[in-house]
This record gives sequence, structure tokens and C-alpha cells, in this order.
Amino acid sequence: MSTTPPDTSPVTTRTMPPAVTSTTSPATIPTTSPFLPTALALTRRALVTCLRLPALVVSPLLMSGFFLLLYDGQLSTVGDALAPGRPYVAIVLPLCLLTTAFTGGAVAGQLLVRDITSGYHARLALTPTRRSVLVVAPVAAGLIVLTVESTLLGALGGLMGLRPEHGLAAAAGLVLGTVLVGAGFLLLATAAALHAGTDAAVNAVSMVFFPLSLLTPMLVPRDRLGGWMAPVADLNPLTYVLEGLRALTGPTWSGGTLGRSGVAAAVLLVCGLVAVRVTATRRVRKGV
Repeated sequence: MSTTPPDTSPVTTRTMPPAVTSTTSPATIPTTSPFLPTALALTRRALVTCLRLPALVVSPLLMSGFFLLLYDGQLSTVGDALAPGRPYVAIVLPLCLLTTAFTGGAVAGQLLVRDITSGYHARLALTPTRRSVLVVAPVAAGLIVLTVESTLLGALGGLMGLRPEHGLAAAAGLVLGTVLVGAGFLLLATAAALHAGTDAAVNAVSMVFFPLSLLTPMLVPRDRLGGWMAPVADLNPLTYVLEGLRALTGPTWSGGTLGRSGVAAAVLLVCGLVAVRVTATRRVRKGV
């Protein structure tokens, strides 16, 4: 019987490589989408909606252009007495720009109402999209539309004989001033849309400011007003906005007039921001 000799070969041990410990953190899933790309995409969508519904843009422009032609046609013969050395269109164009600001300013509210009633706003609220973008996009689209409308209306004024002493600077100031004032109206219309979600609420904002625009020195300088209209116009904040726009068409720019106009526009803008903040917060609390 044979026996197997014992294995005397040296025992080799294998050393396992140390475990690799990852120092990288796990991927983080974003809870919100990037603000700027989302805002640009939604703004572009809102502008496309305006192109598909031209009445949103054309109606305010046609109304303001009609009144500009009407006032100038009826009262241009007395323009020399009211605005010596300037055509009467220099008096009425700022008024028509002001009415464009609050009639065209309803665009943002109407776009938002359209998204609310169609359910698009509610579906976006369930995505990582920031809630603020849902308001910023229609307001940005409304500002772009208002810029186009005020530029076209200013061009019509130029065809009617308006030649501001300060040239392109005055023309740019008229457009910028209209857009600044319109931003406040846009925000108030947006707040109305967030609160009620109906076109009637948005249109009510315009209907509030339309009579206010009639209680200004709309057809004559303020120093030509008499009776009860003079103190009412003094108390009306739109009076100072209107006078600021008129000052841009004149030979000299009064710092006091432009300053009062800027303050009135800023107050309107702050009121709009506060209104949007309150209505948006209330809407979030209700879960809609």
C-alpha cells in the first residue's frame, strides 16, 4: 500500500486589492428646472399665442391709432393756442400711448387666463417648473407686445407731423416711458387673472383706468383746466404720467415733471408687484 508524500511546497497567499471607495457624491435629482431657459421657452410660447390670436395685439393698437387720428383731426386747428410752436399731435400722442399702456397691458392677464382655463397652468404646476416662471413669461410677452405697439403708434405720430426737439432720444423715451407704465398695468392684470381666472376680471382692470385717463388734462395742458376738473386732475396720478410723456416731446425736459412722472409710474409698478405676490401666494396655499 502506497502512501502519498506530504506536500511540502510553500503556501502562497493572495492579497485581495483594497475595495475602491468612491469619493463622488451620488447624482442629485434637480427639484426645479432652470429659471432662464424655462422662462424663455414659455415667453416664446406666449408670443406664438399672440401671433395666433392677433386680436390681442391689433385691437388696442387700432383703438389708440383711431383716437389719435380723431383728436388730431378735430382739434389740430387750435393746436397753436394750446402748444405754441408744436403740432397738436404732441398733445394727444402721449394720451394715446397711455391708453395703449393699460389696454395693451391686459395681454398678460388674458394669456394667463387662457392657460388657467385650459388646464395648462395646473399641469405645469405639477412639474419642476418654478411657480414664478408661470407669471414672468406672460408678463415678459406682454412687455414685448407693448413695446411693438408703442413704437408703431409713435411712428404714426411721426407721419402726422410730430418732430421732437430731441429726436431719437425723445422717441426712445416715449416708448420706454410707455413700457414702464404698462408694466404696472400688466402686473395688475396678471394679479386679476391669478385671483379670478376670468377674462372679465382682467378687463375690469382696464375699465378702472380708462375713466381715470379721462380725468386728466387729456386734450389740453393742465393750466388750461378750470372748474372741478382742475383739482381732480391734480389728484389723479395718471396726470403726472401724462405730463411726463408730453414733456419728452417738448423743446426742454423739465426734471421736476419727469421726476413726478417717474414716481407715479414706480408707485403703480410696486402696487402691481404687491398684488401679484399676494394673489400668487394665495393661489399656492389653495393648491391650485
